Amino acid sequence: MKDSLSKDVLFDFFDGRTTSIQRKLVEDWLADPHNEELYYQYLDEWESRHPQFAPKMDHALSNYISLINNEAVGREVPLSQPEVRQTSIWKSAWLYGAAAACLLIVAGFVFRTELLYKSLVSGNGRISSYELSDGTQVVLNANSVLRVPRLGFGSGNREVMLEGEAEFKVVHTERDSRFIVRMNKDYVIEVLGTEFVAFSRKRGTKVFLTKGKVKLSLPRGKQLYMKPGNLFAAGTNGGFTLTSSPTPAPFVAWKQDMFYFDNTLLSEAVEQMNERFKVDVRILDPVLGRRRIGGVYKARQAEDLLTILSELLHLEVVKHSEFIELRKSVTNPNHE
Repeated sequence: MKDSLSKDVLFDFFDGRTTSIQRKLVEDWLADPHNEELYYQYLDEWESRHPQFAPKMDHALSNYISLINNEAVGREVPLSQPEVRQTSIWKSAWLYGAAAACLLIVAGFVFRTELLYKSLVSGNGRISSYELSDGTQVVLNANSVLRVPRLGFGSGNREVMLEGEAEFKVVHTERDSRFIVRMNKDYVIEVLGTEFVAFSRKRGTKVFLTKGKVKLSLPRGKQLYMKPGNLFAAGTNGGFTLTSSPTPAPFVAWKQDMFYFDNTLLSEAVEQMNERFKVDVRILDPVLGRRRIGGVYKARQAEDLLTILSELLHLEVVKHSEFIELRKSVTNPNHE
């Protein structure tokens, strides 16, 4: 392990006030993975002392509307005086203009996600790869959306929003700006440069860390740090687990159109199929849904996996008008 740097040097580095020699010392020191945890510790302490300004947009809009309303309900004045009437006309014009501007602001708030971000989309049953403006590589699983700033990342944090599942290979920047992934229900991933898989769908949230270090912010202000091999999983009830996995294979199998089942509930296997291919496959028999399956299977469309499951578990595929049902085969009524 290289000699430790003083906190003052690192704080100057975060402030952008180091010399070229000092920056080189920090880079060499950070190249040792043993120093990474202390680096994050100092970075968190520095950020707590230098909070970023976050304008309260909704509050500002409310104040602006109140200002307009106060102007609109001001005292009435006699219209017999020409100069007063002219003032009133100009005030009315200003109010109409302000109201129009206010409507534009409201529309901007309603559609600000669409206005400020562009959507990178992976279609039904397809895997899509993208390179972001900072060089970060992203692979999107089927039926996933990643929203990124339309004008690229600025000098501050690099922030994106994920709906679905994606693998990220985040690059460092010269300013060590953080890469932030916002997911559903206030789950936020913060990294500098690392590799991880993030899952954010209706049935829960998952993060698997392949390389580097991740700071994960949870609902209600909770935080935790992840190390390589850690798997974070949260359900719809808010509870979560943090476990370790010896291999990333289960979490990246989808990149090769594969399904990785390891003693997986059949009901969960069906959920994965529905998410990837946007179909509506149901198991109406709860006992059947609790059966488990193992193995790695290639399926580029829903029919491929339905065929595998039906042959492997002796099931029938019944197509109804609005959904597809998996049920026990009538030729094997006693098979469990």
